Amino acid sequence: MKKSLLTFLLTTSAAFADDLPALNNRLMLDVPEEAQYGQRTTALMEANPADTETLIWIGEGADRIAIYAQELDVSADADFDTQAQKILKNRSNKVSPDFDIKKLNDNIWYAVRTTAPTVPNGADLYGESLIRHTDNTLIRVSMLFAPNLAPNAQQCREYVEKIFTGMRIGQGVREASARTDKINFFNEMELQVEVPEHYVRTVNPGCDFIYTTYTRLAAADAPTDYFGIYLGGHPSFEKREDAKKTKSTTAGKKVTWYCYEPEPEVYAAECCVRLTSKLNFDEPPVFMHLIIKAPSDEARSDQIEQLSKIKRKKAPARANNSQKN
Repeated sequence: MKKSLLTFLLTTSAAFADDLPALNNRLMLDVPEEAQYGQRTTALMEANPADTETLIWIGEGADRIAIYAQELDVSADADFDTQAQKILKNRSNKVSPDFDIKKLNDNIWYAVRTTAPTVPNGADLYGESLIRHTDNTLIRVSMLFAPNLAPNAQQCREYVEKIFTGMRIGQGVREASARTDKINFFNEMELQVEVPEHYVRTVNPGCDFIYTTYTRLAAADAPTDYFGIYLGGHPSFEKREDAKKTKSTTAGKKVTWYCYEPEPEVYAAECCVRLTSKLNFDEPPVFMHLIIKAPSDEARSDQIEQLSKIKRKKAPARANNSQKN
C-alpha cells in the first residue's frame, strides 16, 4: 500500500537535503531533497514576488505542502518573547483559535494548529514561526497544507514541528546603512538613489516594470514610514484634486508632488514624471512614479527632499534607435 505524503515525510529518515537556503541564505531549512523552490502566482500586470520572500513546495497538487518565508521589515523588541507571542496569537486567531504557541529557543517562537479545518480551503495554515535574526530583524515562516493533507491534523502538526525544529538562522544582514543604491531598468537606464539610514530595500520586478520600496526598520506597531519607486510604462498615478501641491525636481526633471492624508497619522505624497521618450513603436515611454507614506508632515517633507537627490544615467545606445532619451 502506498504511503501518504505525510506518512512518508514523518517516517523516512533518508532523502533529506540539509540546509536548503531561503531568503538569500538568511535562513536554512531541512526539507526532502525533492522539495522545489516555487513562486507565488500573480496577475499579469502585478509585480512578481519580491526578493525578500522564498516559497518552497513539497509534493504536488492536492498533496502539496507550502513553506513560505518572508522578511517582515520589522525590528525585534527588547522583549522579543512578549512581542513574538503577541504577533503569533494575532495572526493565528484570524485562522482558528486552536493554535498552540511555543518557544523553540531564544530567537524562534512558533504557533502550531491542533485541529483540522472543517472544510479545507486549498491552502490551510497549520504553522507559523517568528524568527529573530542576528541583525535584530524579524522573519516569518508559514506552512500551508493542500486539501488531501489538511484533514489529518495530527500528521500536519507533527510535520510542522519537524520543519520548525530543524530551522537554523543563516548568514547575512539586511542592508540598512545610509548609502547610494542603484536601480537598473532592464539595462535601459539606471537610477542612483540616496537612501537614509535604517531603510531596507525590497525589489518587486514585473513583466515590464520594476517597483522598489524602502521601508524604515522599526517596531511592528510603529507608524507607516516608507517610499517607493516605480519604473515602467503604465504607472497607476492619479492627480488628486484634494491634494496640496508642492513643486520640486528629481532625476533632472521638474515635478509636482501631490500631498494628502489617506488616513489618520499617514502623510502621503506622490509624483510622476516621464523619463524617456518612446523607444520603439510598440514600447511605451518609461515613467517614474514616486510614492511616500510618512508618519508626519515633517517626515513627508524630508522624504520629498531626499528623493529630489535621485540621479539618472542615460540609457545605453540601442541598435536601430536614433531617438534620444
